[in-house]
Parts: sequence; structure tokens; C-alpha cells
Amino acid sequence: MLKLISSPRASATVIVSTMVLMLLVQQSYGAECSGAIYNTTAFEKEVSQFSPYEKVYLIIECTGITPGEHTMHANWIHKKRGMIRSDKHSFIAQAEKNTRGIYFWFKLSKKGPMASMFSNQDFHEENFGEWSVETYLNDELVVTKYFTITESVQ
Repeated sequence: MLKLISSPRASATVIVSTMVLMLLVQQSYGAECSGAIYNTTAFEKEVSQFSPYEKVYLIIECTGITPGEHTMHANWIHKKRGMIRSDKHSFIAQAEKNTRGIYFWFKLSKKGPMASMFSNQDFHEENFGEWSVETYLNDELVVTKYFTITESVQ
């Protein structure tokens, strides 16, 4: 066995075999997830533009989750500044082919009162712009949603 690994052809076979095995493990959860983002808890109309005063609500619906412990996390990513926040929610699925709805929310932090007074702005402008939220189920990316935070929503 070790002699085969030293061969470039065998190494390629081992690497491909390992990659196939990893893909099978990642897909073994069997869950299908979808997501939507909203600006109110009524969750009636999906939106993609927000004012800095609004909360961004992310709803994730997953079906076909296998029984056992699971972790879902959401990474809130600014296009230019990178990941700003990460949230995590752990849960236990009881039934076979469980359906689970989870929500996360995000809101920009305001400047302090003195900074707001001197700049005449409530928020740091570098937080305006394009955002994405990547959602993972057991470290597997399942949903990515995009949105924009602007000083004024049209």
C-alpha cells in the first residue's frame, strides 16, 4: 500500500478517493435549506435594501434534517470590510426527516452620543454598502443571501 502512494498516479487516485469520501460525508445530512430576509417580524415581504435603523431578519427553513445534534450559524459579511459578526444556534432534531425554521437578526451599532453629535451622523458610513449573510448547517454552506444597507432606502 505504501508503495502505491509514492507513485504520482496512485497519489492522484488516493486524493480523488479522499475527495469523494469527503463529499459523501458532507451530503449525508440530506437537508435542503432556503432562506429569506425581511425588515419586520411580520415576515411578509422579502426585501434586500435596508436603512441603518432597521433590523435585518434572516429566516432559514430546512427540510430533511436527520435526527441528532446540529449547529446552524450565520456569518454577516460586509463586501469591503469582511466578516463583521457570526451567530450560532444549536438544536436537536428528534424525528426522521425533521423540518426546522430558524431565524437570525442583525442591526448596525450606532455611534456613541458624542461621536454622533460631532459628526451629525448616527452610524459609521463604512458599514453602509453591500452585505451578504452566509448560513451553515453543521459547517456546510446551505444558504447565502445578499442585501444592502444605505443611508436612505428608496
